Amino acid sequence: MTRTSTSPSPPSAPQFVPVGIVPTAEQRDIQTCRARYVIAMANAGAAKTTTLALRIAESITRGVWPESILALTFSAEAARVLQARLVDIGVDERSARRVKCLSFDAFARQVLLHAEGAEAPWLDTPEALAPQVRIAAARLQAENAARRHPRELWLPEHNEPIFEFLELSRRLKARLVPPGGDDEESVEDCAERFDVPLAAFLLHGALEALRSGLEDVPRWRAEFDATYDLARRLGDSDRPIELPAYRIVVVDELQDMNPASYAVLEALLMRGKAFFTGAGDFDQVIHRWAGAGTDFLHTRFGQGWPGVVRLPLTRSYRYGPPLAAATAALKNKAVDSGREHETVLRVSSCADHRAVAAQVATDLADWKKQGGRLAACAIILRAPYQSISIESALLEAGIGWRMEGLASYLLRSEVLMLRGVIAFALQDYDSIPGVDKRLQVLQALLQWQQFEWGAERLDDAALKTAAAQPSLFEAFLDGTLLKPQTRADKRAAGQSGEAQLQEEFRFLDKLKALRQSGQHHEANALQRVRDAEAATVDESPAQRSARERLAHTLAALRAAPPDTPAATLIEQAVALLDLKGVARRLFLAPATAALVARSIDGFIDVARRQDLPLREFSHWLRQAESKAERLRKSDTVLLCSVEAAKGQEFEAVLLPFLEEGAFPLAGSDPLEESNRFYVAATRARNELRLYVPAAVEQISRYVKAMRIDKAVLRGRHQLAGSQWS
Repeated sequence: MTRTSTSPSPPSAPQFVPVGIVPTAEQRDIQTCRARYVIAMANAGAAKTTTLALRIAESITRGVWPESILALTFSAEAARVLQARLVDIGVDERSARRVKCLSFDAFARQVLLHAEGAEAPWLDTPEALAPQVRIAAARLQAENAARRHPRELWLPEHNEPIFEFLELSRRLKARLVPPGGDDEESVEDCAERFDVPLAAFLLHGALEALRSGLEDVPRWRAEFDATYDLARRLGDSDRPIELPAYRIVVVDELQDMNPASYAVLEALLMRGKAFFTGAGDFDQVIHRWAGAGTDFLHTRFGQGWPGVVRLPLTRSYRYGPPLAAATAALKNKAVDSGREHETVLRVSSCADHRAVAAQVATDLADWKKQGGRLAACAIILRAPYQSISIESALLEAGIGWRMEGLASYLLRSEVLMLRGVIAFALQDYDSIPGVDKRLQVLQALLQWQQFEWGAERLDDAALKTAAAQPSLFEAFLDGTLLKPQTRADKRAAGQSGEAQLQEEFRFLDKLKALRQSGQHHEANALQRVRDAEAATVDESPAQRSARERLAHTLAALRAAPPDTPAATLIEQAVALLDLKGVARRLFLAPATAALVARSIDGFIDVARRQDLPLREFSHWLRQAESKAERLRKSDTVLLCSVEAAKGQEFEAVLLPFLEEGAFPLAGSDPLEESNRFYVAATRARNELRLYVPAAVEQISRYVKAMRIDKAVLRGRHQLAGSQWS
């Protein structure tokens, strides 16, 4: 058992005196603690990074070489901030640069480069990884077809399901799940144990087999792969690896620690018998899917480390006493504010989602009138579908916005698909502006129509040409989407247009050579095979059903009276296309399919609000995009997810849709949802606005837990110098 203490031996007086700040008693205790293992349990905005910088500076002042100090974080930006903070508090710039401040993944890449002698190619985006996923999926399909009893596998082909799979694959790596599973249990049992669909679990193994190749250096590495690879090699006796030795190891944002990064940390501490200090806010754990969590931190983190000391870091310098009191009530823990002015807390009751969005726009307009900058504000959303009504309200109010962690609803694949259907029904392709946008629409149609197109075909020049010319855009409908797929089509789907053209030339050359040599029988037989391939339908029941649904939908839209409201026709199209059912088949996670369904409903609501016929609505969409683009060139508010807001702070934060089922999101982990809310609320410096439903019983449990009225009174008493009892 780990011996944990909160009462270490008395700290000595600090030898490092910072500039620009006066450390609190809590910070001084951490700065000078003599224990080998120190965990600082912090609150949001409690200057964790500054406190770790004080700890490093104290070590340097006491004679530790900067080169023997390693500071690890979970992002490159956080590593840069920590190194800059050393200079901010008065560490000599040259000494600060000698401290190695890296993300876990960057550190792992350096170690692996030294061991492997060469650096693997770096694939830094999902788009760069998508072709590799498709190759792995094709190999898995071929292996599955060769089985005596093939499994029924639904594998991702198009970008959005592929990106979702890559997230799932990363989760498995963070949890150190071996690719292909455990030798002692079947892949079915292993997939069930890790709560992963069998097809996704098998594809994860196939992708890792493709990545590893036959050489010591992998074919590629992406984000987190280096940490995963290093953690696995540390436990591989056949390929031992030696870590560098450090005297001091510091880790920021401990709550993001997962089994893979922890394996690297433990090996580091054992290698150099290093002193360790880590800081984190355990109420900011929002990556439990990756193995992070309070259970992991309390039951496994530090096991076997003698005399671990846990010290508090409760005082926040981000927000004032009212918000400190509210977060203390929310999380039932001590939270103190070091600021001497109030963070304003406002709660607005709204009748429905439209009213929420309208109030958000009104409040932002008021903020700007009072001299505030929109760029200093953030609207933080729990789910992507919630942006639809917010974007519409901001557009109507003439307020520009930028987005992080989510995409504008007009760029989501389900909406792009519907816009393509509308354009085909109206034969109006100018309503989708630009070649790039039309290309996205065609790719979304292929995805939702469940076409099995290879990576080369999805980015093919012929597809881009079809997007560029409206006449070819129309031909794509008749010649691809509505045409029964033949054997020839199926083969061509895995080729680029150029490769297909070259194959056709080779065929004609061979046919000509046979005839010139008098082998007419062989030439005729070859032609018959080619004709049979072009005439033989070869499509799955799902593809045939999707094609027929699209044909029926287009016929219904074209037959409708021109003045029929767009919302009515889009609802009809969604039902005929069975989009919500297709979403459940396309996406691995049921929660994703549910959010897509909400996004579709939100798009229908946009059409209902405009109350326009279909043709006029399609033109309105184009105009809305153009207006949003113009607004983005001026002062803009940030519209972001909770995950994207983490680590940031803003003058004002607006949290809309705070109702049961939305935040907490239905079906989500309650503890993690509570942490997400805590993260979102604690981004605010000067003002926090909460938007709740009018019905008290529907108000989010987290808003109720903050006990805002009492928190405001308590905060104001504190500011006035009173004691609250």
